[in-house]
Amino acid sequence: MNVVEYCLLHGLKAAGAAHPALVSAEESLSYGALTARVAKYAAALRENGVRPGDRVAMVMLDTPDIVALHQAAMATGAIAAALSNRASVEELSQILAVVRPFTLVADDEFAETAAAAIAAASPDTKLLSRQSELRAWKVRSETELVVTQCEPSDPAFWVMTSGTTGMPKAVEHRHENVGISGEYYEQILDATPADRLFATSRFHFAYAIGNMFAALRLGATNVLYEQWATVAGIAATVEKFSPTILLSVPALYHKLLDAGLPATPAFRALRHYVSAGERLPPKIWTDWEAASGLPILDGLGCSELVYMVIGNSPGIRRPGSSGLAMPSVELRIVDENDVAVDTPGTAGRLEVRMPSVCVGYRTTDSKLGEPPQRPAERFKSGGWFATGDEYVRDADGFFHHRGRTGDMLRVSGIWVSPSEIEDPLAGISGITETAAVLGENAIGLAEIALFIVLAPGGDGKTAVAAAREKLSQVLPHYKLPRRFEIVTDLPRTATGKVQRHKLRERLRGDHS
Repeated sequence: MNVVEYCLLHGLKAAGAAHPALVSAEESLSYGALTARVAKYAAALRENGVRPGDRVAMVMLDTPDIVALHQAAMATGAIAAALSNRASVEELSQILAVVRPFTLVADDEFAETAAAAIAAASPDTKLLSRQSELRAWKVRSETELVVTQCEPSDPAFWVMTSGTTGMPKAVEHRHENVGISGEYYEQILDATPADRLFATSRFHFAYAIGNMFAALRLGATNVLYEQWATVAGIAATVEKFSPTILLSVPALYHKLLDAGLPATPAFRALRHYVSAGERLPPKIWTDWEAASGLPILDGLGCSELVYMVIGNSPGIRRPGSSGLAMPSVELRIVDENDVAVDTPGTAGRLEVRMPSVCVGYRTTDSKLGEPPQRPAERFKSGGWFATGDEYVRDADGFFHHRGRTGDMLRVSGIWVSPSEIEDPLAGISGITETAAVLGENAIGLAEIALFIVLAPGGDGKTAVAAAREKLSQVLPHYKLPRRFEIVTDLPRTATGKVQRHKLRERLRGDHS
């Protein structure tokens, strides 16, 4: 099989050559035009020496070209690897030391950074320019897409980890991992070729890549936004291209809500809003539904699984929860001894079994020709994968996210979820956001610290007093923060996840 046959060529047949596949401010491509461009790019890659198993890296804007090149690389049997265009020379050097691409295609504005990173970490990599080489490839004569047949277990694409902690590593996905690409969209969102899917995350994240595969498989239209997401840019894109399904992250939904956008006609015309990346606070959920008339369907996915694992659906949903197991997904919660716990209300680590689990990781220590690394703490017996998330299941079967395994707070031998502290503070005047982490007091005892982002015009002393009063009303004494820090904003990854490790580092720095 080949991913490109399963998704793009299936979508071409389902929707027809004239149906729009990709729309963006720069250009739009029908399914016929996209297939022709992939054919040209695949032929050019082969002519440039790309062979099955080689890595084709991309440091590009999110235009139709990055989708076409991603598809073309996989069509040749190579491994597609979209990389962050915000990476510094040092960061990109670390990434290239893992990927070691045969060729890297960059937009001209990223070429200098790419060249320096290649020189430092992967000197054999060929650097190509989108503005020159790819422009020339577009006028090639090929019109028929030639697809290299691969084994289902052959690698198809790599997703770089988001970098919340540690050094970058590549998550390796096989051609067969796309087999469930349309299930969530068809069975939960009732998506058809008539839908326009708009994922606001950058294309180098699994969230957007999974959305691309699903859109192509369905024959639907994928709306692209070239730059990193801003409120103004997302609003303009929604107004211009009228997407029917928006897939975003809690931090951006929060900003859109503050800007009053969900009540506008363009946003109220959407059919579904989907959130992933981190837990959606209940207040954003309820305020958004009140303004737009539709809920945000919160769920969980990750780079190792690509597609939605747990999710709320339009007919079955619960604010504050991640929802229920999605199609083709099995879930279990295990305790510290890796024993499954079935009692509602008992917290533990989430493990998943589904067809799209990655085959493993590639790091700077990986050797070509050897299988990817499969750490025992993540890849469990029986095909189970440990996501690194703490969860609890309620009596009705809904799964509730309690934080990442490393983000849980243990005080006096008792586990505390950050959300228990953060959620009650939503909506308090003068406070925009909060984040709870575990620190130490001056003598080294564990204490909960709460970081507070003030609303415009807010006063720090007033905000701390309000937070203390509210939390004392709803939490037992041992769960109350002992330290309060006022900050201008919370450090986040590009996907919007709060980088709690940076907040913990700040606390340690204050004691040094």
